[in-house]
Amino acid sequence: MIVIVLGMHRSGTSAISGILHLNNIIMGSKDNFKPKPLPQNPKGFYENYDFRKINDQILKKVNYNVKSLNYNIPFPLPEKKTEIKMKYLVNKQNLQYSNWGWKDPRTCLTLDHWLDIILKNNNKEDIKIIFTIREPLAVANSLKKRDKLDIYSGLKLWEVYNRRALTFIESYNLPTFYFFYEKLIENSNYVISKMFEYLKIDFDKEIISKFIDPKLNRSKEIKESKIPIEFDYLKTKFKSLSSI
Repeated sequence: MIVIVLGMHRSGTSAISGILHLNNIIMGSKDNFKPKPLPQNPKGFYENYDFRKINDQILKKVNYNVKSLNYNIPFPLPEKKTEIKMKYLVNKQNLQYSNWGWKDPRTCLTLDHWLDIILKNNNKEDIKIIFTIREPLAVANSLKKRDKLDIYSGLKLWEVYNRRALTFIESYNLPTFYFFYEKLIENSNYVISKMFEYLKIDFDKEIISKFIDPKLNRSKEIKESKIPIEFDYLKTKFKSLSSI
């Protein structure tokens, strides 16, 4: 089984990745987690840098730098040598682990290319998508606080990441577990239970509290705020798709 965690930056992908990893769905290793989970910060990011590095290379070839936070994002097309690296990495993971996956928000922009590689040697049924969505204004406010990005640009970035990922999922007709980050914070046991029910494997509930802290939820502060109608349609669509 290959588990791909999707979601915009600041949307809880790290928590989900950590919960998966500590429940025997291998999301990386001490050699390629970056930043590395440490005793003083066990949550970490659980992000396999090998996948992130390739995503950066794919986007760099169309002159896009993720750290620029520019919402005018070209559609990337990997070079042949990059495709070879992707194939090697996927095959390596398949040989090492029966259940594995990765998370990197950039995958929202490159998912179609990864799926092309994966489906050459794996059945569609082997792929499990987990898609976390956070309130758009909460993401925009978080980006403003962390990166000094204006609210409108943050909303546009949220839209592009989520819309592209959703388009790829629909075009490949892949079953997906959708949920809102806010529900994860409010009722983590229920959401995670449903997630593992979707994955059809058992899990250790004790691990959840290591990654989910309701006090970290800032979405409540802006939940009642209105967003421009051009973004609301996508949020409404996600509500209709939500698995819980």
